[in-house]
Amino acid sequence: MWIAKIELFNFKSYQHQLFEFPQPRAGRNIVLIGGMNGYGKTSVLEALYLGLFGKEAVEHLGRAGLKDDVGYRKFVERALHGTAIRTGRDSMWVKIQINQSKAEGFEVTRKWFFSRSGDWTGEDEVVIYEVRDGIRGRALASDRLPELLDQRFIPAHVAPFFFFDGEEVKKLADQSRGDQIRTGIEGLLGVVLLRKLKKRLEEFQTNRSTGISVMDEQKHRELFETLSQHEREYEEAERKHQTLDESVKSLQTQRSDLTNRMMQLGAGAGDVASVSDVVKQQADAETELKVTEDALDDLVASKLPFHLVARDLMEGLSKQVQEEIARDSWDARKRSLEPEKAKFIGTFYATTEPSMSPELTAEQEAALQARLNAAWESLFYPMPAGCAEIVVHDYLGPKRTALLHAMNGLRMGAQDVLGLVAKRESLQKKIRELVNRYTKIEGVDRDGSLAKLNGELTAVNATLDQRQRELGDVERLMSGLKGTIDQERALYAREHEKFVQANPVKSMVGRAERVCNLINELIPQLYALKVEQLADAMTGVYKKLAHKKHVHRIHIDESGKTTILSKEGEEIPFDKSAGENQVFATALLAGLADISGIDAPLVVDTPLGRLDSSHRANILKYWVSDKKRQVILLSQDKEIDRDTYAAMEPNVGMTYLLQHAEIGSGVGRTTAIENEYFMDLTQ
Repeated sequence: MWIAKIELFNFKSYQHQLFEFPQPRAGRNIVLIGGMNGYGKTSVLEALYLGLFGKEAVEHLGRAGLKDDVGYRKFVERALHGTAIRTGRDSMWVKIQINQSKAEGFEVTRKWFFSRSGDWTGEDEVVIYEVRDGIRGRALASDRLPELLDQRFIPAHVAPFFFFDGEEVKKLADQSRGDQIRTGIEGLLGVVLLRKLKKRLEEFQTNRSTGISVMDEQKHRELFETLSQHEREYEEAERKHQTLDESVKSLQTQRSDLTNRMMQLGAGAGDVASVSDVVKQQADAETELKVTEDALDDLVASKLPFHLVARDLMEGLSKQVQEEIARDSWDARKRSLEPEKAKFIGTFYATTEPSMSPELTAEQEAALQARLNAAWESLFYPMPAGCAEIVVHDYLGPKRTALLHAMNGLRMGAQDVLGLVAKRESLQKKIRELVNRYTKIEGVDRDGSLAKLNGELTAVNATLDQRQRELGDVERLMSGLKGTIDQERALYAREHEKFVQANPVKSMVGRAERVCNLINELIPQLYALKVEQLADAMTGVYKKLAHKKHVHRIHIDESGKTTILSKEGEEIPFDKSAGENQVFATALLAGLADISGIDAPLVVDTPLGRLDSSHRANILKYWVSDKKRQVILLSQDKEIDRDTYAAMEPNVGMTYLLQHAEIGSGVGRTTAIENEYFMDLTQ
């Protein structure tokens, strides 16, 4: 298998970049991506983790030598390119294509969405496609991604053995080789999960052993025996259910076989009446296809165009319409009070008490009228917050609310369209099969074979009906027993809690303690399953990489402590230099990758670090030793010297050179030039 494509959009310093890698062949299994420090080499490694494993990736970044101390949300928000939001792009995505062969592979796209302020909304979208002969095929459900990676690539907990930062992983060897070995084996065997279970059981013991209250032990025993009896009855019913279910499936297989044999002879149900059945099925399928196509047309025609409109524009329209609704409501209230204004002013002038002396002049009456009008208008202006100052969409009138409701219903995801497309294709296939079946039935030669097969089919159907009735009876019995058991279990749980507190030795606390002891005994045995294999694999790789040629074997004990032995079985002191530590870490990761049984690509950032020329030559030989394994090296200009590049060049299948440019406000843009590398090495 190999990584065929990595595409980045608004990820770190990459605004949009496509990396394409060829299939390892003719000994060319190396991909070189060169760039100065800070140009985006490590971003490619992080994109692999984030794109494939999502939130789960963060807990494994530290083991791969990457930084994992910021949390998933901050990691995602910091990964968004600095110009994305201000240029109207509110999403970031990573697309990765994995090929098992030239003809078969799959593509994973993970997309994150951000608010206008650049905060991650908490939403991401995963889209998966099968890839056949380089062409995107059918879509797969996004929740199948972990299963897909487990079966056809590598699971998240094993990824650090294949994707890592060589310089940072070397530090793990500096700190504690034993810890690193234990961590690696735990990743393969799931020991971490066992330890978490043990911790929870110990907490269970502590919590349940406090606050003791006494209860009747006889009552506890009776409740337990009653519950156990019903649970045994349920288990017996389950066994009977399983037997009947297997019988039903066997009969269904016989029925399917008989039906297929009849269809091969040209009939669907064994007689001419099956023609009408096929016609009816075809008509039903065509009707359903019409409904599906109408739904797809409606979705594409009514919703898709609005998804092509910029989000800012849609949000601005929604805000304006809401403010106009508020303005319209305010204006309506003002208009409804206008008659009251006229009535008030008329009453005001008609009132003679108290009298005015002297009488108002015409100018004073006009001034008074103006003041009354101004006072009335002040009741309505300024308008409340949320009212539109300018009415733009007056033509909508009372339909503004309906418009908002329609806009709220415009959201759709890729799965909405893909689901309808898949259903349409399925119905089209069904119609083609029914047409072919109809053609066969019309030309059937009735020589008695169909009648015989139909008789056998009738007998099988009768037996199948009987078994299905019995299966239904057992399912109803199980349902009744389950209700009884649930009630009895709830009662027993309440009383048992008291018993747990009063009788810790005879209770589940005692059982929990026994499980903890079992885990303590189990973990060393689990180590023994893989330690010997790891020691053999590490020995083979270490001999290829290290200076010391008198090393005979690496021994690993159950604690993870390593000892380098000579042919005479004597311990050889280990050099803890930076180079030897990196060689050890490389041998460990290679050994873990080997015993995992996974033939996955290697992606190494800072692959050669501070290794001397001899170590570099040895590691290079190891990388090219497996001609079918893709090795992607992310290096800066000083790691690979002219001699190393010359030795490596016959095995290089693709190169990229990263270039970086400042585009303002402290933000940069990285681009990758295909088939280019550091000039002083290639000339």
